[in-house]
Amino acid sequence: MQATRLKASEQTLERIPMSKTESEAPLIAIVDDQRDVRTTVSRGLEQHGYRVHPFVGGADLLEALEYLEPDCILLDVRMPGLDGLSTLARIPPARRHVPVIFFTSHGDVPLAVEAIKNGAADFIEKPSTFETIVRKIKAAMLASRPSVEKSRFAAQARELLADLTQRENQVIRLACTGKRNKEIAEELNIGVRTVEFHRFQAIHKLGESNLLKVARIFEAAERE
Repeated sequence: MQATRLKASEQTLERIPMSKTESEAPLIAIVDDQRDVRTTVSRGLEQHGYRVHPFVGGADLLEALEYLEPDCILLDVRMPGLDGLSTLARIPPARRHVPVIFFTSHGDVPLAVEAIKNGAADFIEKPSTFETIVRKIKAAMLASRPSVEKSRFAAQARELLADLTQRENQVIRLACTGKRNKEIAEELNIGVRTVEFHRFQAIHKLGESNLLKVARIFEAAERE
């Protein structure tokens, strides 16, 4: 993307207000090997109320995704080393809900179409305006909201279940199948009182007495 086209004045950029506070503003990962593009796009998005995290290449992004969860990724198609399509394919399962928008030149549109077939949310042809970039980011985040919520619920579910002991997990999982305490005791070869104790502990840790809701926690935790 030509940096000069991105350096539009405030008068030509439609500033779209953000409803979140600065600390809650969406985080956009910008992946491009050209420093002037990273700088220009970063500054422009910051002016529109976004937080940004620039990366020089796909490998750097993938390493950061182990601990970083951006709200959207702007990814250049052609980069030395790991290109955009290869980077998209290697995004870890825990971050696949994050929408990816490709930066592409006119000649790379077929690659962008291939990227969309492989899970990308959209693509932006270079050069472009910030009005277009912001509009596509908002549309991608809105479309991804259901999968984002499912992913976060799954992460929360795994955290809750991690607090259970092995026996608590066994007892409450069997309870969710409809088995009574006596049946669970017989299956696990433990006393009924022991079952009652572990069941109480599990329910207390999970914060749910409704077994249907507990079953949904197990179901969510097992999703990728």
